[in-house]
Amino acid sequence: MSALRRLFPTCAVALSLAAGWVAPASAVQQAFLVQNSGWMEPFYTDPNSQFKPLVAAVAHAAASPGDKLSLLAFSQTSGTNVSPLALGEIGSGGAVMPSLAALGLAHKNGPASALADTDFQEAIGSVIRTTFQAKPGIIWIFTNNKNSPGNDPATAARNLDFYRMLHLEPSITRTLVFPLKMPVQGKQYAARGLMVYALAYGNEAGNELKKILANGKLSAILTRQPARLKPVDQDGVRIVPESILNTPDVKASMGSDQRTLVLDVDASKLVPAVRLKASLENLFYPYLISHAGVQGTLHVDQRSLPLSVTPAQLDSLAPGQRKSIQVDFNLPLEEVPSAWSRQSIAAMGKQVIIPMSVEVGLSDQQLALPDSFKAEMAELFPGDPISDVFVPPASVRVSMTRVPLLVRVQYPMLPVLAAIGAVLALVAALVGLSLFSTRSTRYAVNVDGVRRQIVLKPFRSLVIQDGEGKPVGTIRRGFGRPQLSGVLPGHTVTLA
Repeated sequence: MSALRRLFPTCAVALSLAAGWVAPASAVQQAFLVQNSGWMEPFYTDPNSQFKPLVAAVAHAAASPGDKLSLLAFSQTSGTNVSPLALGEIGSGGAVMPSLAALGLAHKNGPASALADTDFQEAIGSVIRTTFQAKPGIIWIFTNNKNSPGNDPATAARNLDFYRMLHLEPSITRTLVFPLKMPVQGKQYAARGLMVYALAYGNEAGNELKKILANGKLSAILTRQPARLKPVDQDGVRIVPESILNTPDVKASMGSDQRTLVLDVDASKLVPAVRLKASLENLFYPYLISHAGVQGTLHVDQRSLPLSVTPAQLDSLAPGQRKSIQVDFNLPLEEVPSAWSRQSIAAMGKQVIIPMSVEVGLSDQQLALPDSFKAEMAELFPGDPISDVFVPPASVRVSMTRVPLLVRVQYPMLPVLAAIGAVLALVAALVGLSLFSTRSTRYAVNVDGVRRQIVLKPFRSLVIQDGEGKPVGTIRRGFGRPQLSGVLPGHTVTLA
């Protein structure tokens, strides 16, 4: 890391000052560094070499419309040789091969001089300072993995310096490695393998690199799974659901993103405790999880609830393999709306989705390289301490992964139908009441022995008068038969 600091000592500072800088949506800086030092001789002189076509294919697969792409050759600056050497900017749909076609091996002082040496740190530092202007970007490196600044024969030791930088330089937020089998025979040297590095400078570039891998275009070119150098404390494992053990009425599955855990349940059969049978998959390629403790937490809004994982530790879990586990947690029923609630009725008998998340952590983590991977690297890069690059720093003892959890509650139609029925009944009652209240009825009333006819509407009253026009009582009508009240003494008022 010290060598990197000497080359661009203000790199991390510049990155922090540029933290407010945000790349345009769907656009990212990318630089493709193609090694052309002397050690690369067989990749350029073997007539069957697929080196240049591979570089062009990766550039096209990694690019998206609007990206700023730079193509550069790198060796080591010495004499008249300049490294890295810009071969030009290419549009995301532009041709890469024409710029690569004329690229040959670099010499220290012209064609008649010795072939150029290699300095990885110089090339990376120059790209970050000059090409990226200390702003986030992705650096792709195509190399035979021999770092020999100043023609240093101790390439293994120089490679170790480079590997330490990849692990420890904080501004390099994500590093992936693609070890490829590419046997070539030149006039002076031979090689068995080629290494493709993808380095993300800054957090934004780290996120973009994840998106590039996720879209699938790159995997059609680099068909083997990338080895992850950094970070090794995130997304090391994932939960793969299999079934719910304590109730058949809750169904577990994976979302379309193959990451989200989905629980489907009928509101009338919701249980407070969920016992999930699942598998824990090792995503730490190429690392073997030789030992780690496993803990879990359920997150709902701003709350954290306990979650139990059994067994509570992993041992000897190879990359890509799974181990059966049992996850126990309580659903926060207070977060689940009642079937008679406004939210569930508004859902019209469909699903109400409650977002949560499950956080799984590995503690006291011990990672190791499988012997098979070590043997493969030794075959591709003989004499190179490539295995040492995959030894994570001793400080990395804990890793965390957060899995989105969706509880999809299916509500029955009965509350909806009941609510609709109640509304319809109320409307019918109001309509009937309205019609009833406008309808007049004729009644016969005897006032002091004299029979009269009166007309009265519902919910109305009428003052009854005698033969001389004086009030003698009141008649009121509601829903039923009219009622007499307030009849003055000495008078008789009756309904016929």
